[in-house]
Amino acid sequence: MDRLQDRDRPAASLTPLLHESRVGWDVLNDRYGALLQLVETVLGVVPNCDRYMEIWPPAFRTYNIMAPNLLNLPVPVFGLGGPPPGVVGLAMYVASRAAGCPYCSAHSCTFAMRRGAAPDKVAAALVPDRASFTRGELAAIAVARSMARIPCELTEGEREELVDVYGERNAEWVGLAAVMMGFLNKFMDSIGVELEQAVVSEVSSTMGAGWSPGKAGTLLDPGAAEQPAPAVDGLRTRMRLVRLMPAAIRFDRRWQRETPSRWPEVGAFLAERTGHDFPVLERLHSRRARRAIASMLALNLDPACSVVGLELKVRVGAIFAEIAGDERLAGDIGALAAHAGIDGEKIDEAIAYARGGDTAAPAGGRTESGALALARAASYSPARTEPSTVEACRESGLSPAAIVEIITWLSVLQMLHRLTCYLTAGD
Repeated sequence: MDRLQDRDRPAASLTPLLHESRVGWDVLNDRYGALLQLVETVLGVVPNCDRYMEIWPPAFRTYNIMAPNLLNLPVPVFGLGGPPPGVVGLAMYVASRAAGCPYCSAHSCTFAMRRGAAPDKVAAALVPDRASFTRGELAAIAVARSMARIPCELTEGEREELVDVYGERNAEWVGLAAVMMGFLNKFMDSIGVELEQAVVSEVSSTMGAGWSPGKAGTLLDPGAAEQPAPAVDGLRTRMRLVRLMPAAIRFDRRWQRETPSRWPEVGAFLAERTGHDFPVLERLHSRRARRAIASMLALNLDPACSVVGLELKVRVGAIFAEIAGDERLAGDIGALAAHAGIDGEKIDEAIAYARGGDTAAPAGGRTESGALALARAASYSPARTEPSTVEACRESGLSPAAIVEIITWLSVLQMLHRLTCYLTAGD
C-alpha cells in the first residue's frame, strides 16, 4: 500500500513561477460567472486552479469542456440514471490517491460524499474490506486504482467485473470519471495548486492519517477546526443547478460548436485539425464523452492557440508516452510527428531523454531544454517536480503561459492514457 501514501512526495512547486500571472477572481467572474457558480455548487468552493488555468486560456476551456461531459452532469446530482453517483465519486477518490495528488484527493473526497458515498466507506476505500463494500464498489475501486498507475495496470478481468455489475454503458461512466481525474491529477499535482481551507476542513478526518496536503498545503491554517462531512445533494443543490445549467450549456455549445459526436465524423474532424484521427475514440459508447475529448485534443493541438509550438508539444508527448509505457499513445504521437514533418531523430532523442534519469536534455535552445526537463519531471505520478525542475524552468525563461500550456498538454495525454487503458484492456 505504500504506493497509495502521499506522505513522502517532493515539496517543490511550480506556483512561485506563476503567482504574479494568476488571473484575478474579478476577471474570472466577469468571463465565466455562471461556470464558477456551478462548480461551487458541485464542490462547495470555487477551486484555486481556475486562476492558474486562465493564464493560458485554452487550459481553462479544456477543463470546462471535460468536467461536465465526462461526469455526465447533471445526471449524478439529479439521480436521473447511470451508475450510483457515490460509486463514481469513490472511483475519482481512489484514482487521485493512487496518483499521489493531494489536491484532487481532497476535492474528490468531498465530491464523493456530496454524491452519497458514506464517509466510512470513503475512509476505508484504499484498503477495502470486502464484507463492507458492495460488489460494484469493489469493482470501481479496483478499476480506478489500476488505471491511475503510471504505467497503467488495468487488467481485462478488472474491467469485465465492472461491466458485469453495471453493464457496458454505465461501467463506462465509472471509467470515464477515473479518466477525467487523469487530467486533473496531472495538472494539480504538477503545478502544486494550493488547497482551499474549506475543503480540507470537511474531508481531512475522512482521508485519515495516511494523507498529507504536501506542497498543496501552503495556504492551510494548521489550527483550523475540522468541519462536519458535507451534506448529500438535496433539493436546494438541484434547484441551484437548474438555474445555472442554461448558461453552462451555452458555454459548452460555443466551445464545441464545430466538433461532431459520431464516428467516423469525429475521426475525420481530428484528422483534418491535427493530422491524426485518434482511433481509440471509436470504442466509446458515449457520444457526449467522445465529442468532449475530441474538442480537447483539437484545442490543445491548434497552432493558433499555442505559445510553445506544436513541434515542442509533440516531443513532450513522446516523453510522456515513453514514461507511461503506452505503445498506443506512442503511436498517436508518432502520427502527429509525421503530419507535422518533425525529424524522427528529435523524437528518438526525446524518448532517450525520458529513459535516462541523469541524461542531459537534447541539444537545443534554452527554452526548449527547460520545457523538456519539465515534461520529464511532470510525466510521472506523482510528479517529480523537484527544486532542480523549478530552477530549470526559471533559468530557461519559460513564460507562465508556456508552463501552463505544457502541463495542460501532459494532463490531456494522461487522460488519453487512462482512456486507452480502459477501452483496450485485454487486447
